[in-house]
Amino acid sequence: REARLAELPLTAELSQGLARRLIIARVGCLSVLNGSEVRPRERDDAERFYLRQIAAAYPSPLQPSSGTGSRDLPSSDEWVEFRAKHPRWQHLLEQHGEQASAASGGSATGTLSAELIDITLRATAASAASLPSVTRKLPGGLPIKSVKLIACQLFKVEPTKQRLLYSPAGQESDIPEALDDDMKRLCDFAVLSGGTIIVDEME
Repeated sequence: REARLAELPLTAELSQGLARRLIIARVGCLSVLNGSEVRPRERDDAERFYLRQIAAAYPSPLQPSSGTGSRDLPSSDEWVEFRAKHPRWQHLLEQHGEQASAASGGSATGTLSAELIDITLRATAASAASLPSVTRKLPGGLPIKSVKLIACQLFKVEPTKQRLLYSPAGQESDIPEALDDDMKRLCDFAVLSGGTIIVDEME
């Protein structure tokens, strides 16, 4: 099924990439969103991302699953309310397993910011067009302003002249998302492993 969505109150304060991932995860039947195909890898990434995001809202810790893969889910009023807010949660949990990292203490934000992600940086600026792409492991909590400093070292484009664009893996032919807030982090834009950050130079 196809949907075109814009200016939703639910996603008004989110980046374009983050909003897309949350919508894909919450609507299982979507095959095209805002004119762009939802590919299997994108759906898998979005659903795992969504599970990490909402893990911080768990009313209580989940019990480990049994050896058969089944899990006794809590039935308290708080959990009933949680499952009503996130109707696909149980299905996604059974499909992907629990995604929260123990190192983050159950905090989804902590999990995302602590993750190391493999990102390819590629320059399209005229002054750096001959330089090869570079792949780096970067923490999800790295601010965009720090990414610009790394790009400056690699491609000799001053941070104040950089315009960073992000293309998720498998979506290189789609319109990339602008990483246009220096104070936000990679995880705030839902930047995931396998994607590409394009370093463009403003006039």
